[in-house]
Amino acid sequence: MILYTPLSEHDIFPSQESGEITYQQHKNCPIKCRDMGDGRKQIVQVLSTDPSHYMDPQLQPGQWLDS
Repeated sequence: MILYTPLSEHDIFPSQESGEITYQQHKNCPIKCRDMGDGRKQIVQVLSTDPSHYMDPQLQPGQWLDS
C-alpha cells in the first residue's frame, strides 16, 4: 500500500519507544526531540527550512542534545 501524505511515517506508524516527543529550538533550528525524562533529549527530526541545518553533524537524528 502506498500512502501519499505530508506526514512523517512515524506520525502514521508510531513506535513503542519510551520518552515524550517535544518540539524546541536548538542553535536557531527547530527540531523534534524525544525527552527521556532524566534530562537527556535525542533528536528525532530536523524541522528547518535552512539547508545548512541538515548538514550540521550535531543536528542529525539520533544525536543527543547537550544539556
